[in-house]
This record gives sequence, C-alpha cells and structure tokens, in this order.
Amino acid sequence: MTYKYFFGSDKRSVPYLDFLSREINELVVITTKPKISGRGNKLRINPVEDFCLKNDIIFKYFDESEKFSDMEYGICVSFGAIFKDNFINSNPPIFNIHLSRLPELRGPSPVETSILNGNTLFSYTMFKIVKEIDEGPILYRNDVEVLYNYSSNVYEAVLEDFIRSFKYIDFKSPLQIQEGNASVTRKFIKTDFMISKEDTVNEAKNKIKAFDILGPAYIQYDSKIIKIHKYTEVNSDFKYELKDGNLYLDEITPEGKNKMMANDYIRGRQ
Repeated sequence: MTYKYFFGSDKRSVPYLDFLSREINELVVITTKPKISGRGNKLRINPVEDFCLKNDIIFKYFDESEKFSDMEYGICVSFGAIFKDNFINSNPPIFNIHLSRLPELRGPSPVETSILNGNTLFSYTMFKIVKEIDEGPILYRNDVEVLYNYSSNVYEAVLEDFIRSFKYIDFKSPLQIQEGNASVTRKFIKTDFMISKEDTVNEAKNKIKAFDILGPAYIQYDSKIIKIHKYTEVNSDFKYELKDGNLYLDEITPEGKNKMMANDYIRGRQ
C-alpha cells in the first residue's frame, strides 16, 4: 500500500495541511524536529507539529537517511529542511508549491516581491523538487487575481484556488519543463521594512501591503518606531510626508503600545 506524504513546518504550511488532512485518507505528515529558540532558549515545536498534536494527526520527524518506499508522491509547503540529492534520487516525486509563475520569482519571497513590483496578478506553481532550487519540471500552475493585494490576502486567495483546483490535479500527468525568463527573489531583513522619506507614496503603500505578514512596514516618527498595518486613501489625522505627497495612516502599532487606529493615536498626543 502506498501513501501520500505532506512535508511542512511553518505557519504557511498549516492551512494546506488542514485541507489535505481532510481530503486525503491516511496522509503521512513529515515535519522538522523542535528547535531551541526565543527567550530562555527553550525547545519549541513548529506550527505543523502543534497543529498535528491538537488535531490527533500522526506525524514523523524528517530523517534524510530514511527511504519512503511506501510514498506514492509528496506535497511540500514551506518546509524548513533541505532535500539532498541522495534523498531526492532515492524517493518518489515530491511536489513543492511555490507562489509564483515559475521560472519567474524563484527564491524565498515571491509574493512580497510581486507586491513591491505593484502586481495584482499572482500565480502558484506545483513542481517536482530537483537538486536545483525551484527549477524542477511543472505539474500544475495557475494564476490568481488579487486586487486588494496585501500579502495576507494573496496567501489566502492562492490557498482558496488550490483547494478548488486540487481534485483536478493529476499527479501522474506528464511534467512540463520550465520555460521563459527566470528571476530570483531574496530574503528580506528588517531594514527593508522601513518607509523612508525618500520613498514615493506608491512605494510606501507597496511596502505596507508586501510586508503585511513578514513585517510590518514601519516609519520613524518623533524618534519612535511606528508599525503600519494599513493605510487609507482618504485624509486621516495621521499623515506622513514623503517625496511626492502624503501617506495617510489607518491602522498602526506605536512603539510600546498596542495596535490602534492612527486617528486615535494622533488625538491622544494632542
């Protein structure tokens, strides 16, 4: 008897596991071992293990030396371990879900990079994992339009499309070689989230939307850090002057305070 496998480890994996655990009978879940992190250097389990424990789903820790002879195919979503050549070559195919139209936007941040570029049309690709990162042949690919393109909305829209499309995906169908111009994304760091006075209003808006999950974006205001969760297209009491106009803030977290409406923050300072 063969089984379908799921490989995942972070919070972006969980919604897919939630769906697939209900869709596929006897799904085998593989995740990464707990790591020491946070204050106190405590051993912490990842979101996938936490989800499995709370929902009575059996899981195993990843062991690259293990051969999954009973695996029909695997689905990989945001998995925190690297598959080495020997593991890839000695096991049935594992298909990764990457949130771009490959070969465009390979790498760790396709959604955020796409938003920073001002896009409202997004894509996801299921491809066979090979030695080269994000370069494997394609099983399935689809486009998703997201006009209100905060990153959280993009992730949700792609998941919803995957759920609708899953029953039509034939995992035994011929794979297609990636064709077209390749581009690569990078891992963002905290300073990337900062909105500078030299930014345009459009650049600032794209940062707020792009870093909705990774960030949030922030400004330095009166020597304080103000995290920005949402902006508004109408005038607000909290406006931030940029190179070509004003950015009107809507929902923020001031340094040392809880999340609040920007207008309430400004009124409290008066």
